[in-house]
Amino acid sequence: MARLIQIFILLFFFQSNFSQDELSIFSDVDSTSIKVGQQFTFSIKVESENIEGIIFPEKYNFSPFEIAEEFKLDTTFFKGKKSLIKKFKLTNFEEGEFTIPKQTILFNEKDYLTDLIPIDVRTIKVDTVSKKFFDIKEIILNKEQRIPFIKYLTSILVLILGGLVVFLLYKKFINYEFDKSIFKTPFENAIDNLVSLEKEILSSQDDYKLFYSKLTGIAKDYLEKDIEISAAESTTTQLIDKINLLKKNNKINISDETIASFKYVLSNADLVKFAKYSPKNETALDDNKILKSFIVNTKKSIPNNIEKENEKRKIIEKKINEMQKRRKTKYLFLSISSIFISIISSIFILFGPPNLSSILVFNEDKKMLKQNWISSTYTDLNLSIDSPDALYRSPDSTINKLTFISSNKNLEINLITKPIDENSDLSNELINDFKERNFINVITKNEDFQTLDGDKGVKIFGSFDDQNLNRKKDYSTILFVVNELSIKLEIIYERGNANLQKIVDRVINSLKFNNSE
Repeated sequence: MARLIQIFILLFFFQSNFSQDELSIFSDVDSTSIKVGQQFTFSIKVESENIEGIIFPEKYNFSPFEIAEEFKLDTTFFKGKKSLIKKFKLTNFEEGEFTIPKQTILFNEKDYLTDLIPIDVRTIKVDTVSKKFFDIKEIILNKEQRIPFIKYLTSILVLILGGLVVFLLYKKFINYEFDKSIFKTPFENAIDNLVSLEKEILSSQDDYKLFYSKLTGIAKDYLEKDIEISAAESTTTQLIDKINLLKKNNKINISDETIASFKYVLSNADLVKFAKYSPKNETALDDNKILKSFIVNTKKSIPNNIEKENEKRKIIEKKINEMQKRRKTKYLFLSISSIFISIISSIFILFGPPNLSSILVFNEDKKMLKQNWISSTYTDLNLSIDSPDALYRSPDSTINKLTFISSNKNLEINLITKPIDENSDLSNELINDFKERNFINVITKNEDFQTLDGDKGVKIFGSFDDQNLNRKKDYSTILFVVNELSIKLEIIYERGNANLQKIVDRVINSLKFNNSE
């Protein structure tokens, strides 16, 4: 029986240890079939009783899928188990059947792999549009541009707070008064302190004890600073001996009577502090006057030392000037920092991180990519296009043309319509048009094109050399033919510019015919 119990305990222990090291990993998507450019959610869930040893990869590879959005790691608890969940928004702009590659999760120095998940990326065929082409019908600002009132209010409050901080910093570092006592001589400080001491109300033993402690402290502080003797830690006898020695050496010219009066005050102070002596209020005030007289007579007895005092004043003034400079520097640094932080915070509140980054970016093309775009609906065909700014009618009235040209001339977008007949060759017309515009070395490629909603057209793309600007350019042209009418979206941009390529892709992927019933 005992043997069975031992076996049971060993098995239980083994099972417990095993469960602690056990890890379950799941991967899932919210859809296995998407349209070209459509986003879907991919999730990785890891379960274990011990999540400390779980390490997710620093970089993820979902090729041929692209990461549209990555979410923060989330932790959940259920029935004693802990779960880590990582989610992504993925997309793909190519039609076909693809597989999300396995992702590696490290746990206790061992690799765990997610499952392969097949995704069908497809297009949807819709009815061909067949309406006439006219001017711009509607321009719609992107939703993120409609800033709620609360954001404006919060932004203003942040700016006000920044201004308040600057004001408080000014009060603290600039608009303040130095302690005037630092300009006073030891003698002046001693007399002023004794005058203040006269105003104190004495009613108890503790009051007298504190009074005489301050009284002797004032005297000793003066003697140390002006007479330059060690008085703070000296007993009454020791201090009187030091004063007599100074008198004997002719360093001070003070009468025996003055020394005796000073000794009398020190003796009273010793009685109060150590023997719980309670003098009358008049006695305390008289001792204050005696001590004041002693300091005055002592000051008079010191050889003229004006130069020494002036030198001390200069040293003090120098220190004050240095202190003022440091305070001014600190004020400027903190104020500028406060203003900068409040402005950046205000911009962040109003526009969010993407638009904040565009403000701080000095590359014109990148800024154009990051800024708020315009969603415009052109013509009664209800053709919608996203673009950095609205397209405007070309001054050339011979053709129906709407245009956008970036300020640095790196990007040109043209939307052109014109009637065609059965003999029209749109590809040749495009090349001939390029030649007329002084474009040479034109390289042309053709492929079928389909909008995300399934409207079919032709894509003509390639490169050329622009002799007008002496620049190498790429181009992408999308052609639609509707009821003997050609609709051409032409985008010309600087060759090899990654930011512009992203802009072009975004414009083309935004093409949409808003069909009405």
